[in-house]
Order: sequence, then C-alpha cells, then structure tokens
Amino acid sequence: MAISRTPDSYAANERFWTPSRMVITLVVAGLLAALGFSSCTSNDETSKTPPDKTANAPGAKPVAGNAEPPVVPQELRDTKVETLDGESLRLSDYANKVLVVNIWATWCGPCRQEMPELVKMSNEFKSRGLVVLGLATTYNERNDPVHVKDYIRSQNVSYKIVWDNGTLAAPLVGLVNGASVIPQSFVISRDGHIIRHFQGFNAFSTPQLMRQAIEDALNDKGKACVSKK
Repeated sequence: MAISRTPDSYAANERFWTPSRMVITLVVAGLLAALGFSSCTSNDETSKTPPDKTANAPGAKPVAGNAEPPVVPQELRDTKVETLDGESLRLSDYANKVLVVNIWATWCGPCRQEMPELVKMSNEFKSRGLVVLGLATTYNERNDPVHVKDYIRSQNVSYKIVWDNGTLAAPLVGLVNGASVIPQSFVISRDGHIIRHFQGFNAFSTPQLMRQAIEDALNDKGKACVSKK
C-alpha cells in the first residue's frame, strides 16, 4: 500500500533539517569515515581467527595494565631474519637499544601515513639509542621485494626494513593478543619487554603517544616500564 505524505509532514521534515543540523551530520560522517581508514586487514593467511578491525584500533595501550609487560622470548630475539638488502640481523643485536618494530604494507593507507612519522622519530631519537625496524611481510606484499624496495626508496626511508615471512610478525602479535590488522607497532625496552603496543594509526594521537613511550623507555635505563595512556 502506498503511503502519501501530507504538506504538514514535509514542513516538519524541513524544520528538522536546519542548516546547523546538516553541518553537524556532515562533520560526524566525516569523522566516522576517517576512523574507518585507520587500519587495514592484514593478508596473514596463517591467522586462525577472523580479523578484528576495531579492537584497540586505532590507538595505543599499556599491554599488561599494572602487571609486568610481556617479554619477547630470547629464542625469538635470537632468530635470524633478513632485510630487503639481504643483511642478516636479530633483535638481540640491539640488546642495548630501545626498539620500535612496525608491521606495515605498501598498499595500506594508514601505514603510508605513519611511515613519515616513523622516519622523523628514527632521526630524532637515533642518537639516544632508538632503533626503528619495519617489517614488510611476504604474504602482505605478494612475495614481491622489488616493489617494496622501490617504495622505500621513493619515500626516503632511512631505517631498516625486514623482509619477513611471519617469523617475527606472527609471534609479536601473539604476545599481545593483537588482531590481524596493520599497521601495528611495538615499543620494546632494552631488556626486551613490550611496553607499548599500537594497532592502527591515528594522525592526531599515535605520534604523540609513541614519542612518549619512546621517551619513557629511553629514560628508564634498561628497566621495564609500562607507559600510561
């Protein structure tokens, strides 16, 4: 049955959509759209659970509340991996450094937004003992390291990029019960504790929170700490 609308109903509708309400609606819609592009689903085929794009993304969290932050096992820290340039390295090579390990992909918009910030942090804190490592995974890049090299070169990325088949990425995500999303970043203290975990990227808050976590780790002189949100 067709429903007709009376002149009164049209008038009521026009009164509701005032200019101010239309502006507010457009602003809210824009914010929701921006948040929706804060993370990308990873192509990790080894994940046994469906990706969760909303849990703790975008944002940062102390990974263990008031408890001891999870520690990267020595076996994982001693695992050899290779950079895009064929250089072998282990996380334990940087035992006296603070690490930021970032899982990313060339096709991920938020990852591309975050990379210049990571370059800035690498340059800013390198002299004080920070090492930034990017993890480009084979499954996220269709096993095409040449494409990744070209992108890194075009963006003037100065820190090392590990070409990872999941050897590092999967265990790190598992240690913090992370979701199958990118980007993900881990701030690791000198003694191997993951003191801050970032899932997704928020241009307004993530750089500031990550800098604070780096400062906390650098000033702690090797002891584990939990940074507060």
